[in-house]
Amino acid sequence: MEGPVKDLGPCIIEFGSDLGPTFGDVLFRYALESRPVHEDQEGVTEVDGVFVGAVCEVEVPLTRTTLANLASVIPGASEGTSGITVENIVGESRLANAQELILKPIVDGVAGPETTWLTIFKASPSVDLEVTYNNEGQRVYKVIFKGYPDATGKLWKIGP
Repeated sequence: MEGPVKDLGPCIIEFGSDLGPTFGDVLFRYALESRPVHEDQEGVTEVDGVFVGAVCEVEVPLTRTTLANLASVIPGASEGTSGITVENIVGESRLANAQELILKPIVDGVAGPETTWLTIFKASPSVDLEVTYNNEGQRVYKVIFKGYPDATGKLWKIGP
């Protein structure tokens, strides 16, 4: 019988390529949403519930990142010889630029077995930047990936 995989520790974040080191919790969130069904004869008691979809997100606290990695996760960003330039984008589809996001738990200093990898088939990044400049804290660049269903309706998986 197979024993438990080390269920503690950081992970490698792949979004086209390895996004580099993180500092803090990488959070995967998945929640099914439902709406209640009522019948007059039961008063305010729910008699059923109907699933109406799901919310799928991964929050990644990048640190010590490169300009190329930062530009790859900031919608509207482009990297040039003089740094990153960010444009205001309005009306652009998030799904149109979504791609596969893989979280690979690190075991003994390397990516753990593929059976432990978490994959979101269509993930779109957005940033929630609040960059601190001081002499005590480490800079962290928070990226939030939102998961969308692929063409077959699949959202995410764990394993190969």
